[in-house]
Amino acid sequence: GDPTLSPFSTIEDGEFFKHLELGWVSSYERRYLDNVHLTAWHTDEREEAGIPDGWGLAFSAAKFVDDEWMPFLRAGYAEGDASLLSHSVSAGVGRLFGGTNDLLGIGLNWGQPADDSLDDQWTSELFYRFQAAQNFAITPSIQLIGNPALNPDKDFLAYFGLRARMTF
Repeated sequence: GDPTLSPFSTIEDGEFFKHLELGWVSSYERRYLDNVHLTAWHTDEREEAGIPDGWGLAFSAAKFVDDEWMPFLRAGYAEGDASLLSHSVSAGVGRLFGGTNDLLGIGLNWGQPADDSLDDQWTSELFYRFQAAQNFAITPSIQLIGNPALNPDKDFLAYFGLRARMTF
């Protein structure tokens, strides 16, 4: 957006994004490892930005198995054109290397665009998270996207990524 404009214009205009999330964890200590979440969301129309209203549901589940494997499943549904995808399903697995807390992972996603004129999008990611310190990780990745919904002139895209995460 324009940095000279008020960042609170959506509040002044009564345009809000709301969500409610319910979740379950197996224990406080394993809250990041064993969890299930269901989220419902709604967004008001943002006239100035040209974004219509919409609502949706999202589901996420992860379970750490044998203190080594971390499979996950995620799914989403959206009604209206506020979201790029009307349907989305992701699945993957990571393998934790116990002595280092490094994580090698792979994921696959299928997404059906809200715009019916676009083909279904397929995405895969391969990553390796280096746990450089207790509170700092670096994650290089490669993402492959088939039928990219935001670039319908292309059949296939590939991206290299680098993420850093610091917790405190």
